[in-house]
Amino acid sequence: MNGSRIAVTGVGLIGALGSGASLTFDRLMRGERGFSEISLFETTGQRTNLAGQVRGFEPKSVAPKGRAWSRSDAFALIAAKEALGEFASSRGRGRLGVAVGVTTAGMLEAERTFAAAEGPNVSQDEELSSYPISSTAARLCEVFGPVHRVATVCSACSSGANAIVQGAAWLRIGAVDAALVGGTDALCRLTLTGFNALGATDTVPCRPFDRSRAGLTLGEGAGFLLLETEHAAQRRGAPVIAWLSGWAMAAEAFHITQPEPSARVPADLLRRVVRRAGLSPENVGYINAHGTGTVANDAIETAAIVSAFGEHGRRVLVSSSKGQLGHTLGAAGAIEAAITVLALSRQEVPPTGGLTEPDAACALNHVAGVGRRCQLRAAASSSFGFGGAGAALLFEHPSAEPRTAQATESETVVVTGVAAIGRDGVVSDAACAEVALSASSAKSREAPPRPLELLDPSRSRRFDTAASLITAGAEAALRSARIEGQGVGLIAGIAFGSVDRTAAFLRAASARGPRFAPPAEFPHLVPSAASGNASIYLGLSGPLVTTGALDASSEAAAAIACDYLESGLARAVVAGGAEARDAFVQRVLAPACIDELPPDRREGSAFVVLESARSASARGAHPHAWIRHRYEVPRHAMDEWLLEPPGDKARAVIVSARSTAGVDALLARSGWADAQRYSVAPAVGFHESAGAHALAASAALILRGDRDEALVIGWNASRVFAFHLAGAP
Repeated sequence: MNGSRIAVTGVGLIGALGSGASLTFDRLMRGERGFSEISLFETTGQRTNLAGQVRGFEPKSVAPKGRAWSRSDAFALIAAKEALGEFASSRGRGRLGVAVGVTTAGMLEAERTFAAAEGPNVSQDEELSSYPISSTAARLCEVFGPVHRVATVCSACSSGANAIVQGAAWLRIGAVDAALVGGTDALCRLTLTGFNALGATDTVPCRPFDRSRAGLTLGEGAGFLLLETEHAAQRRGAPVIAWLSGWAMAAEAFHITQPEPSARVPADLLRRVVRRAGLSPENVGYINAHGTGTVANDAIETAAIVSAFGEHGRRVLVSSSKGQLGHTLGAAGAIEAAITVLALSRQEVPPTGGLTEPDAACALNHVAGVGRRCQLRAAASSSFGFGGAGAALLFEHPSAEPRTAQATESETVVVTGVAAIGRDGVVSDAACAEVALSASSAKSREAPPRPLELLDPSRSRRFDTAASLITAGAEAALRSARIEGQGVGLIAGIAFGSVDRTAAFLRAASARGPRFAPPAEFPHLVPSAASGNASIYLGLSGPLVTTGALDASSEAAAAIACDYLESGLARAVVAGGAEARDAFVQRVLAPACIDELPPDRREGSAFVVLESARSASARGAHPHAWIRHRYEVPRHAMDEWLLEPPGDKARAVIVSARSTAGVDALLARSGWADAQRYSVAPAVGFHESAGAHALAASAALILRGDRDEALVIGWNASRVFAFHLAGAP
């Protein structure tokens, strides 16, 4: 594990106050506010039409010629280019990782199709290819390649912050030398209608922490940081803007929209980042708060700050950037982290826009009106999203003395539980191998149970198929591992989300007017909602993230889980994927987004419990399999890829979701050429999370002694993932 400090060497911003980090920060310091009436789309009938819109901007002005990029994609490119700076063209720049936090993705561009009253037909419109949450990361890889690691992170309003945590994890385990990390989101009808329907918006520009606050104001934009190891930054002579010294993430497992009243988790996150940095609360001079402007959230966040910092919690400077830029959803955590970095670098703290009379329930040392000059040694930023997914970051001034702990060994990852849901219902442990690898099963049912029937109806009342598949699959994997949910994380891969449900919500709002949109539906339409619902149902309080990589979404989820475990972010994570057989996806999105699409998409889910070997040993668990090696490589670089060969080819097996000529050629020239191969497609059918079935089946084959080693391999149009599993060393 890399013991080098993590340097912030680049910052990029675009938002309602303009494009560019320096310009944005200058205007923040002057107390300017970027709110105006939305002009991107029709807002008649909405509770409010005010937002922090980026004015005078067209995606085609920055997208490659002839390409139809979404507004979110284009924002990301602008902020990412600024953050990369000279790194983009530097020789010998080293291995680059790209992690993007997102929530709306290409929703704005897809909404007209979604709201069509007759239902859509297959479309060749390239704009639809930007709908999946993975699209922005893919676009950045096209522009800034070669890229060594890629991750899409969705945890609602903490997405951007968790993307930064992802980059930190990569750097700690030595997977990359530099990480371009951040978040992006654009305004769209869905989020405006949804937050208005919930009554969560203010009819005037938001007033975080003010006694008259009445809700949030939406915004849009992007924020990115360039993170490098200290050694890498020194090698290329890059000035350090700040140090990323502390990071933490956790889930409340309480409610899909409401914060947990005790403020226990947000307080703990602040304590953890201070402790990880080796500092005391008194060393922290500024907190860029989540500060949405909603009554409950601001009061509970205040309680968290005081609980974490004690008396110093009343003295530390606090402000919320949402009072000037609006709530930028998936981009918020990254934009606010960037502002925190600039505050340290410039020794200036921006104010909270709209704050004139602090609420007694929010009694903190607020900065209001205009910014304030001050001496800052360290500053923190915190973010919280639907489903209770939270993250906190702590940055230090570039002059901070090094205190980073010496490098330690990365944690070894083991598989301690497996489960799958398909045509045979729920199977776990050794049975996963038989069901997934057999094209016809004697136990197969004509009509397997509906996923929702597998759950307690009193706790899953509003669950859709995706939420039910994730919850039931993860629950079965946890039973297989004999592990409780406290402290366990959940990483779920999902390519498209609840598309039919989203389309129905938009059609209802379009037909009857925004005020008739069903408010209870909206929180379940966020891409991370299914994972959030699962974490609440199962009491999972570790890291909570949804990811997407189209037809390699499950493999991407398992890779992120390994990153978290190897870097010490979690002791155990249930990882995998689920995909519902959504009619809209079948007809429109899958044909537009996925290469080599089989004609018949099915649905299902599979999950594995991944755990550090140390944690498994401490609780007396016997691993199903050990992860000996794991790989991720761009498809165009497969010729340079060297797979570690198995010890005994006769006792080794290759398992994949399906077969393709390019990957067949890779395996043919590797040490695995003579190993027996299986595809799970004949048994479970094709769906974008079938790779999780392959992972569960491989661990099951090793568990029951059929094989000593297995190579699980999955891919999408741009990347290949592989996991080399083996029995006990």
